[in-house]
Amino acid sequence: MKDLSLLERLRQNSTDGRIPFHMPGHKRNTARFPYLQNLSAAEDITEIDGFDNLHGAQEILADAMSRAAALWHSEHAYFLVNGSSCGILAGIRALTKRGDTVLLSRNAHKSVYHAIELCGLKPVFLMPPYDCARGMFLSLPPEEVRAALEAHPEVRLVILTSPTYEGVLSDTAAIAGIAHMKGIPLLVDGAHGAHLGLSADFPRSAVQDGADIVICSLHKTLPSLTQTAILHAGGMYVDQARLAHQLAVFETSSPSYLFLASMDGCVRALEDGAVMADWSARLRAFDVALGEGEHLQIPYHGNMAQNIPGVFAYDPSKIFVAGTDGAALADYLRQQGIEPEMVTPTGVLLMSGAGDSPEMLVSLARVIREADKVLPSCTASEMPFFADTPETHLPPEEALEMRWEFVPPEHAGGRVAAEYLWAYPPGIPCLLPGERIPADFSSHIGGIDWHSTRGKMPAQIAVLTE
Repeated sequence: MKDLSLLERLRQNSTDGRIPFHMPGHKRNTARFPYLQNLSAAEDITEIDGFDNLHGAQEILADAMSRAAALWHSEHAYFLVNGSSCGILAGIRALTKRGDTVLLSRNAHKSVYHAIELCGLKPVFLMPPYDCARGMFLSLPPEEVRAALEAHPEVRLVILTSPTYEGVLSDTAAIAGIAHMKGIPLLVDGAHGAHLGLSADFPRSAVQDGADIVICSLHKTLPSLTQTAILHAGGMYVDQARLAHQLAVFETSSPSYLFLASMDGCVRALEDGAVMADWSARLRAFDVALGEGEHLQIPYHGNMAQNIPGVFAYDPSKIFVAGTDGAALADYLRQQGIEPEMVTPTGVLLMSGAGDSPEMLVSLARVIREADKVLPSCTASEMPFFADTPETHLPPEEALEMRWEFVPPEHAGGRVAAEYLWAYPPGIPCLLPGERIPADFSSHIGGIDWHSTRGKMPAQIAVLTE
């Protein structure tokens, strides 16, 4: 296997028969989306005459982005070829000035924290409720946003993650209204919700709910190449010229026309509604095929569904199977030819996408029914994050420039972190540089795939020298 090139490994993976319940959303279904099959080096160009310029589009790319804005009913739409991350960085920078205070949910993606670091922002954190049994964050209550803004009148931007990686949505409309009453814009990381608002069978989009900037990854659930995303912007709080400048700062000056063509093709494929209607019908058939379950829990799906207190709305494209040991369930799925998106101590996340065939979802329902019979129940879990946000000793940008050393996790309590510690996927931090590490730190890191900036976890973690 070591002698195989990456291309050879990719081709091997594409023909091994494994069913992908992970990103990207096209699911390699080029028969359904032939515009993806036709992309090759023969179409790979740069900004030559007749093909416009992404940073300052006036012709074919401007028309393509106008079609996207019309589809999602946004004022302005910007194609992103550096993923949602570059849109989050540019959006936050466009809506703030250096040193501003921002209010955000602690379960934000790492790109939000990178924006805080790069822009010297002062964060005020809100910790959403956490469902330990299933291992996922719940909706951020609007009243907590209101209370935080009352307590911190210096806040200049509210940043919300909705939907979460597991599909949980917050009441974006209410939160937008609360922020706007204070004259504060709302930026929504909707990376996992590009498909929302395109069908009545799915929840509303944050674009519809009045958010000022919404960033969505097309590739996560829709038929577009990995790394493609879109930023929607509008309203009185967004300076479009400033936003365009920041996009030029954080996004490549040599955008891939293959990526751009896949985004244009995606928008065109979605315009008549057939793709979303087919996907919705397949998810309904999946729910029927699940039948009766014994102990596995799949929020908002079929007869195994569990309505969860604290969830405002849920995205049915996410199939989060909980109630048993996640590693054992993932092994069982892989033995049956199904590759999941994410594994947690108490479950597995399977991502549906617009490219799923009916056979794929029927097969998944059958395997879940079988797993429900043979795998033992397991619901005990602990929150892999700290109930209280760790004390900030230094801003991240300062801590990252100071002297540091490695120590074993069991000796890290009370020390100041010198690196980020992420749960990846989806890229949510347990610790930020400059935060004081809680005394019980070592008891929180078992069973999670942690990634650290300096790359020594779980054996060692970087802390500032004393």
